[in-house]
Amino acid sequence: MERAGEVRGRVRRAVLAATLAGLALLAAACSGSASGTPPIPTFPGPGAAPVTSAPPPRNSILPTECDQVLASDQLPNYLGLPLGSARVTALRDVPAPQVGRLERVTCNYTSLGGPGAPPPNTLMLKVLTSGYTDPAAAAAQSRVNRDANASSGVPAQPVPFGAAEAIFYPDPEGPVLVVVYGRVTASFTLTPGRPVPNDQAQPVLVDLALRALPVLVPPTGS
Repeated sequence: MERAGEVRGRVRRAVLAATLAGLALLAAACSGSASGTPPIPTFPGPGAAPVTSAPPPRNSILPTECDQVLASDQLPNYLGLPLGSARVTALRDVPAPQVGRLERVTCNYTSLGGPGAPPPNTLMLKVLTSGYTDPAAAAAQSRVNRDANASSGVPAQPVPFGAAEAIFYPDPEGPVLVVVYGRVTASFTLTPGRPVPNDQAQPVLVDLALRALPVLVPPTGS
């Protein structure tokens, strides 16, 4: 019988393989795309929920529920953890009109503990989403954050991401992937080594972002 660690390792390798294959397809699409804004691609992986053709209608820029962005009952599949080992809490922030930010939502995914999972209440993933007045304001704030990381010695590593802009930051305090598309920015931050090893963080974060972005940004880019 396989041990729990071996099963989780095999699942994680399968997820990473699917992610890398998706990135190869994405890069090929980028090199041959026509003018205009192509739709954001999705690449379902092992254990992924069916991908809907469009996000549900809403009056806000951002989804109102974190489970609409990344479902907490599916996140363990993406991270190679036992089912039922994650929960999510949301925090809505106040607008920041001085930088054109109209909405901001923080989604904290924490461990419920149990065999094969981090200790209870361990933060595993933070997803910070923001909606701006226009794409220029979103891009400007992304540049501010990039400069702040550079001043702290954390390099910016661009990642191919179709029509969106994606930058990976190998921050020792938690690897981060920042995605900008239209009026929306989203940052995905993993807790170091809990549960994804740092050397596997980038493909895992890209996989998570590919799943979340079609819900965060409607096809019109509004």
